[in-house]
Amino acid sequence: MRPKPLLHARDALDQLLLNHERVRTLLRQFDRLRWADPSAPGCRAELLDSLCDALTLLADMEEDFFYPAARRVLRDNPPAPAAFCDHARLRGLIAQLDEMPPGDLACNALVSDMDGCVSPCMDAAPSGLFVAVRLAGLDTRALGLQMALWRRDQLARTQTLKRVAHPEGSTWLAASGWPQPLCGG
Repeated sequence: MRPKPLLHARDALDQLLLNHERVRTLLRQFDRLRWADPSAPGCRAELLDSLCDALTLLADMEEDFFYPAARRVLRDNPPAPAAFCDHARLRGLIAQLDEMPPGDLACNALVSDMDGCVSPCMDAAPSGLFVAVRLAGLDTRALGLQMALWRRDQLARTQTLKRVAHPEGSTWLAASGWPQPLCGG
């Protein structure tokens, strides 16, 4: 069964799982590109931008919607503090990565740190925090609707298509919602 497009996913947890999968896919693409062609700064730049955008979107959705709702329903039975991802550290890594040229080999270490920051939380959430909020009675459909509307507003604000020059001279149009890297992956 194919996953629902993000804007059509009705449940908050489904949306978060789709975001997690998007981040994992971008991390795998970066890892493959890093080993296959370390001297492809154009492809790396597109991929790093996509990864930073995806991680920022995920952090915003969790901080602004999911975590507050989870804390409200779990107030009598709080989960371990590790259930909530440390987005402050992640945002610091994203800021560092934004300042580096894509060919800088230090990017590899930063992406590795990002992976180490978010992967444990993404791995643990489905069997831990997600189960706990369902059992506590969180209305994940209503929360999902709020998240989808917020996401649609974010896309509308950035929907002005950007023209990005492709290395071969063609043009790539991308909406800022889920930018796709130019290079295959």
